[in-house]
Formats: sequence, structure tokens, C-alpha cells
Amino acid sequence: MRLIVEHQTHYEYSEVVRYAIERIYLSPIESPSQRVIRWELSGTGEIWTQADGHGNQVSMMVISKPTQQISISVSGEVELHPRYQEIGPSLMRQAGAVPVEHFLRSTPLTRGSADLQAFGRTHLLALTRDGLVALASAIEDRLVYTPGATHVGSSALDAWARGAGVCQDHAHVMLAICRSLGVPARYVSGYLAGEARASEATHAWLECWAEGRWIGIDVTHRCEVADRWIRLAVGSDYESVSPIRGVRRGGGIESMRVLVSVRQASV
Repeated sequence: MRLIVEHQTHYEYSEVVRYAIERIYLSPIESPSQRVIRWELSGTGEIWTQADGHGNQVSMMVISKPTQQISISVSGEVELHPRYQEIGPSLMRQAGAVPVEHFLRSTPLTRGSADLQAFGRTHLLALTRDGLVALASAIEDRLVYTPGATHVGSSALDAWARGAGVCQDHAHVMLAICRSLGVPARYVSGYLAGEARASEATHAWLECWAEGRWIGIDVTHRCEVADRWIRLAVGSDYESVSPIRGVRRGGGIESMRVLVSVRQASV
């Protein structure tokens, strides 16, 4: 399947921004199951891109001229294969790759608890694809998809206590459970085709190390990830690979508009 992505983020400010620097994770990862045909990232400032320690493409944008508007746009096409991200141990151990054990480490957003661990022991009956999907489904039953119930700084424990959250929270909760059970798991940010709203086309899920490979699990949709999911970046949690994160001098009150389209390319 080939997917075409158009994604624009536009910020407006009540006062002049004198300087800003943005860290951007909006470039897809090349992998055996994902081939980037074309991809362009542009914005208000000067941009340069390099690989980070996880193999993600991270871009930095610097704005040094006074402005009251900042824009970041991506446009591209990605070819996806039916079997998602089957990476075996030999490839993961290559020079520069992060050992899978790194993803056993808890973070403030994925900190676990005795309750979460007990929930995992009850619902993760086998460390297989089917077992992981069953755990994801149980989490979704307990953590109802509710936009606005949480925010970007909410942790797995915050969402669990509320019994509500969005895709980011679903991923954080399952990360916390898996890591507490000794299962390496990592956060994934990306796009999902077939969703009309920007908040759903920009998506988050996780990958669990099982059966000798990373298995992509989408808690929100209670399924294993396949060929409608475009991987942008992998990391420990949302904060480590948030699509756009930055600092600025000045600007006053900020407002933001986001437009996202992820559609299948016509043959």
C-alpha cells in the first residue's frame, strides 16, 4: 500500500517571537516494511536533519528573525508492506542500534504500579502476538478513548486513575505494564490512514519485543499494526519523540492550527 501524507502546523502569536528553536520528529523511518518514496519537510526557519541514537530522523528548525507566525509542513509518499516491522535480533544488534534491554527502563510518563502490574499478569497470558493484542483490548476496555480527558504531560498513572485517555495514554499504560513484567517495549509516533480528524490521523502506538522481533500493537484499535500505520519515530515515551517540541523568546499568547491528510495513493 502507498500512502500520501500532507501535514501542516501553523502557530500565531499575540506578540513578536524574537527567537525560536524547534525539535521536529516528522520524517518517516526506513525499514524492511516501510519505504519512503518522497518526503519534504519545510518551515519558517532554517532546518537541518540527522539521525538520532534510535535511528530516527530528527530535524531542528531555528528562527532568528522576528515574526508572529511559525509554520511547519510535511508532504510525502510512503510505501508500506503487509507485515509490519519484522526485525530480528541480528539486525537489532548491529552497530549503533539501541539494545532491546534499554526499553525496560521506566520513565516519568510510563511509571508503573502494583495495580498495573497485577492487571498485566491477569491479561497477558502469553508473550505472543495474540497475547499482546488481548492485553491491549483489556486496556482499551478499562481506559476509554476520551479526547480532552488528559493532556500531553499526563502519565500512564494519571490516565489509569481517570479511566480515560487518548492514543498516547493507551500506549503509555501498555508500556508501563509490559516493562513492569520484564517485556521490552517502546513508544511509536506516526500516522494512521483512514482517519478524518487530525487528532486521529496523527497517532501513537507501541512495539513490544516478543517472538524475537518488535511487534507493533495499537491499543486504541485493539490490533496488531499492519500497513495503514506510518512510523515516524520510536523512543521511550511521548516526550522523547513528540512530533514538534521547542522553546521561544517572546510571542505572548500562542494559537495553533493543524491540518493532516493521510490517504491511499491512486494506482
